[in-house]
Amino acid sequence: MLLRYGGNKIRGVTKQPILKTLLAYFHFDKTLILIQPIHAQIITNGLQSSFLFASKLANAYIELGFLPLAYKVFDKITHKNLYSWNTMLSGYSKENQSCDVLRIYKMMRSDIDVSDSYNLVFVIKACVELLRLRDGEAVHGLVVKLGFESDLFVVPRLINLYVEMGCLDDAEKVFDVCSEKNLVVWSCMMKGCLRFGKDFRVFDLFHRMRISGLEMDSSLLEMVVQACGSVLAGKEAKSCHGYLVKNKFPISLLTSIVDTYMKCGFYDLGVKLFEQIPEKDVVSWTAMVAGFAKLGRGEEALGLFRQMLREAVDPNAVTFSCVILACSHMGSLELGKSVHCYMLRHAIELDTVNYTSFVDMYAKCGCILLASRVFIIMPHKTVYSWTAMINGFGVHGMYSEAINLFEKMRSQNQQPNSVTFVSVLSACSHSGKVEEGWKYFKIMSREYGIVAKEEHFACMVDLLGRAGRIGEALSLIDKMPMDPGASTWGALLGACKIYKSVELAEDVAKKLLPLETDKSSVYVSLLNIYAEAGMWDKVKKLRLRFGEKGLHKSAGFSSIEVDEKLYVFTSKTRLASLFTKLESVWISVTEQMRKSGHVHDISFSLNDA
Repeated sequence: MLLRYGGNKIRGVTKQPILKTLLAYFHFDKTLILIQPIHAQIITNGLQSSFLFASKLANAYIELGFLPLAYKVFDKITHKNLYSWNTMLSGYSKENQSCDVLRIYKMMRSDIDVSDSYNLVFVIKACVELLRLRDGEAVHGLVVKLGFESDLFVVPRLINLYVEMGCLDDAEKVFDVCSEKNLVVWSCMMKGCLRFGKDFRVFDLFHRMRISGLEMDSSLLEMVVQACGSVLAGKEAKSCHGYLVKNKFPISLLTSIVDTYMKCGFYDLGVKLFEQIPEKDVVSWTAMVAGFAKLGRGEEALGLFRQMLREAVDPNAVTFSCVILACSHMGSLELGKSVHCYMLRHAIELDTVNYTSFVDMYAKCGCILLASRVFIIMPHKTVYSWTAMINGFGVHGMYSEAINLFEKMRSQNQQPNSVTFVSVLSACSHSGKVEEGWKYFKIMSREYGIVAKEEHFACMVDLLGRAGRIGEALSLIDKMPMDPGASTWGALLGACKIYKSVELAEDVAKKLLPLETDKSSVYVSLLNIYAEAGMWDKVKKLRLRFGEKGLHKSAGFSSIEVDEKLYVFTSKTRLASLFTKLESVWISVTEQMRKSGHVHDISFSLNDA
């Protein structure tokens, strides 16, 4: 025998030393220059049918990425055992050749009719990648038959299979049957629940895991914290925070806690914890900006963003989407434009979320033309993008544009969702298109199978109420399959204000007060209805009742941009240089409204004497 490797000659004189030499060479770093001479010697010595040498040779070719050569070597094995079959399954699985994995597995079952947890993992993975639920269920049946229902390698793969196929109930059955669960099994089940929005189920799993005595790791705790934020479970978030501190988890998890506190409205806790983070990165800053922006506190969000820039922390695409949202809440068009320009100048790639955020921001800031331009240049539009543009047209009273865009969306086979129909119905409401509103209300369920929710009924009640068809609105409320909520009764109360229906307004207010979180707004609406009807005795009584309950009217705010500076003020704000001018403009506009036959909203302050 003569074998060359790295320029050195290795000689053997008997067959036994040759075998040992060949086996020894498989321990070297694999290169094609080494493996091909070994392959030649295996053939020369008639060892190509040996499962030991052929399997090692096939595995070497697999490691080098030569699957066809590996299969040729494997195919020469006379009596293939489980190890040699698993070698090929592993190789094709690593290269994501899922069809070949299933083909080879079927050949194996026909040849030796044996399976183990090792090859079952590859087969389940292939079923997931090919989206073959029936094949996956067949493999699951085999898992049960072979007694692998609690195998800690197979169970996570089966859970993932059913999650990916949208069968969370089946995933839970696999999870429940598993008698000994490790962190991987718990993690797979929690991820599945989060993916399907089953956040309360995550809490249940968390408590069950704690009872079982198994300690959490950082990834599992982060999932629980994420679930707390999704369902605004502040109490559970505090519990997770305590668990984190007690068990000395990595400081990186603090950002997730901050994000959850902000979502739950615990601003003080969120800010305090944020200040404790020693090295604040873009993720932690973004969590704070997002927290204030999403809850309508745009001024604080923008202030944090400016501080972030002063700290020389580079924002990312997510940060910018939150800043754009804050601009929308504040009505700060110039700042929104500057953010847009900043992203373009610094070549920050705009994803679909950013594009959609700009469409929404420009529309809410009154610049519907720019919103439309951004929408047109979007390279990829999602249902949320279409909905944002339709809603923008609707709130600007551009009914024709909103409906034409919706019809274009349908013609391009873009599937609208329930929020899209809220925007369409709202557009009909703003323009008084009653018959068209009924048309799209029926299309929603008939053509798209979308079950009408409370917000859809609220839009229809608002549409009918604005048109003066109060009886139809009441009839629709009676037919609702769910109990009317605050938005529905609020829409009807708004109609009572327009048409001065005092008695109905009193009945609606009684139903609305137990549902409305901001009870002062109900009293303000009712007080304005009394005032416009000239019922001053009832105005006085309602003022007294309001004071006895200790309620306070929520302070609204306005904003205006002057010389590229944003001014935010309430009715009690006095701006030395601007207030006189604003007051004179207000008096002038009010006078013109009266001459045109319009009556402005009285909007009494219940805190005044």
